[in-house]
Amino acid sequence: MFGNMKMYEPRNPKYKEYTEYKISLNEFMRSLGFVINEIQPGYTAGFLDFAKIHEQQNGWLHGGITAAILDMVEGFAAYSLVNDGQQVFTVDARVSYYNPGIAQKFYARGWVDKPGKRFHFCEGELYYINEAGEEITVAKGSSTMAVI
Repeated sequence: MFGNMKMYEPRNPKYKEYTEYKISLNEFMRSLGFVINEIQPGYTAGFLDFAKIHEQQNGWLHGGITAAILDMVEGFAAYSLVNDGQQVFTVDARVSYYNPGIAQKFYARGWVDKPGKRFHFCEGELYYINEAGEEITVAKGSSTMAVI
């Protein structure tokens, strides 16, 4: 896990399988090449191997892809805290871009900051690791996920 994130008790004892199932239905994520490789209650993380298709006009990671990845890690973190059969969708999202995305591999993590019956408030970060081993934040996001 990351930082001071809160630990939550999942409503669904099979939260991981349910979240993995929902991830398997996300064609857009698959077409981008983004892979979620960690699922915990209220938390997901993954990576993207940078490719030509991810570039904007200057050769950096496109801001739209950055926003989409943040939406995915935040949204699937929200899925990990719902009951079996419930759906989650984004009703509000914000992205702040800190640094250009200039790397061969990017990482993202998303977490639920405050869960609720009807809405989960989520946050996320997209970053890369430089030659010195430091995390360089590309963008941070926050979102509100509706639970139905």
